[in-house]
Amino acid sequence: MVHPLRLLAMTWFASAALQAAARPNVLLVLTDDQGYGNLSASGNPQLCTPNLDRLRAAGTDFSRCIAAPGGTATRAEILSGQHEFRCGVSHRVAGRNLIRPEVPLLPEVLRAAGYRTAIIGKWDLGEAFPCRPEDRGFEDVLVHGGGGIGQTQDYWGNGYVDPWLRSQSGWQQTTGYCTQVLVNEAKHWLAARSAEKQPFFLYLALNVPHAPYEAPAATAEPFLKAGLREPTGSFYAMIEDLDTRIGDLLAELDRLDLSSNTIVVFLSANGSAFGAWNAGMRGIKGSPDEGGVRMPACCRWPGKFGAKRVVDSLTSPLDLFPTLAGCCAVALPSGWSGDGLDLSPALLGQADFPRQRMLFTHVGQWPGDDSPERYRSQGFAVRDSRWLLSGLELFDMAADPGEQTNLFEHHPAEVTRLLSAYGSWWNRLSSTLRQPVRYVIGDPHQPLVRLTAADWWPSRERPGAASAVSLASQTAIRAQLQALTDGAAVAETAGLWKLRVASPGHYRVSLAPLPAEANPSEHSKIGQLKAGRVHLRSGNRELQMDLRQGTTAVTLNLDLAAGELDLEAWFSGQSADQRILGASFAEIQRLGERKRPELELDIHTIPKK
Repeated sequence: MVHPLRLLAMTWFASAALQAAARPNVLLVLTDDQGYGNLSASGNPQLCTPNLDRLRAAGTDFSRCIAAPGGTATRAEILSGQHEFRCGVSHRVAGRNLIRPEVPLLPEVLRAAGYRTAIIGKWDLGEAFPCRPEDRGFEDVLVHGGGGIGQTQDYWGNGYVDPWLRSQSGWQQTTGYCTQVLVNEAKHWLAARSAEKQPFFLYLALNVPHAPYEAPAATAEPFLKAGLREPTGSFYAMIEDLDTRIGDLLAELDRLDLSSNTIVVFLSANGSAFGAWNAGMRGIKGSPDEGGVRMPACCRWPGKFGAKRVVDSLTSPLDLFPTLAGCCAVALPSGWSGDGLDLSPALLGQADFPRQRMLFTHVGQWPGDDSPERYRSQGFAVRDSRWLLSGLELFDMAADPGEQTNLFEHHPAEVTRLLSAYGSWWNRLSSTLRQPVRYVIGDPHQPLVRLTAADWWPSRERPGAASAVSLASQTAIRAQLQALTDGAAVAETAGLWKLRVASPGHYRVSLAPLPAEANPSEHSKIGQLKAGRVHLRSGNRELQMDLRQGTTAVTLNLDLAAGELDLEAWFSGQSADQRILGASFAEIQRLGERKRPELELDIHTIPKK
């Protein structure tokens, strides 16, 4: 979150530069898990994507745009212009998918310069203050929760058909298939903007073709009849459907007479989730190899950007922040030091695209309390215009784009050069990798904070317990609770939330195995706790309370001091072998001033033995 004084300064400088210019609108469309090979224009023999192909031909195509290996990281790169590790993101969950509040984001900068800003679709970078999209520069918000529909941080029971979406006023259920719903909402928002003189930035972040692979009804049949198997058939059907919907969106821009002064950017969040046809590249999503990170990317601004232009220089989502700011004549924040390049002069025909460049990739996602240093030599890659060093393999990408011939032993000078650059890069940012980004409780911007198991850092109570990754989906939580209900053995689960208490006071903490919005039958079938105890621990202090048989949620009131708080909650007595059950859902709200000013929790705290 940018400081108000910084926003004021950015606004003043930007307005001075823009007095004589009609600033362009920006429509940024991001898809999820659609790699470079998942377009018919890329040569895919199974897909037909005419609208995306036309968009690609009508503008500038970045044929070697290198994303992060996963979508959460790429989203951080797009919005911050910084490598995801620099801005705080090193995982898709586990409290490590949050951008540091002090890092300025593209929507903040554009909004400060007078743009109306909106996000529709997938945010994936935090569900509580100060990390929600409305905290980070978006004036209008309509999103699902977490990293995908049906994940733990999402509205419970959400699905691809008739999805629930959250705006600043709360959750609302929509009607239709998710892609159609999101694009229709984007069309309505654009229609509302068309009569205004204010420029806009719309970030349409579609959740498809991400798992679960649930295509619109009957659309996968042609692919299955052609011999493809599931889930590839549904994956391809989702892509063809999103192509149709993006065609509708571009037609709406034309109808509203907005196309001529709107920069349209299209890209995906990473390489393809499937290797059924991957343009001859090695690797898929999650890999630092070309197939895991090369994304489709193009941009169009009629009359300003060259049409049918293919740029084979290395580019990156990191470039979007400085490039879009440059195209919109918006000043970057004072002292900004991002990792992206401003490509606006090249796009506008005033300069050449840079040829000499190096990009660094690391898959991240190491266990939360492990030292990142242990993983510096795992899952990394370094690229320049010719070479790709992927671990201990070296490839000449000009001659061998499929990464078939390892030249590691044949070009020691290149290996040394690339490894040295990687080592210097890692050393520059390694000191920040273990600094957590904390959700804030007790702040008026979000009086009631909801936390989930997907936000857990590793447990201190039970260090070996399964944590956030194993409970990142609602399906996993249902399976765990059903097994407990049936008396089956289940893995122990536990974790802690890293928080910051904004204001000292008396707080209410509600804990449950299922969220409040789960339907009553589900609460009754798998959400009832057995007789036992609930535990709430911070540091060496612990609050305990008895659980009655059949309880579905428990509420504890306690005093909290201002400052950093590592909070862990769990239920005991839920399994015959005394394994603990972490509280997968929590709600925390400040009720007022402290009841006992000198106590950290309350009179019933029990020192840890």
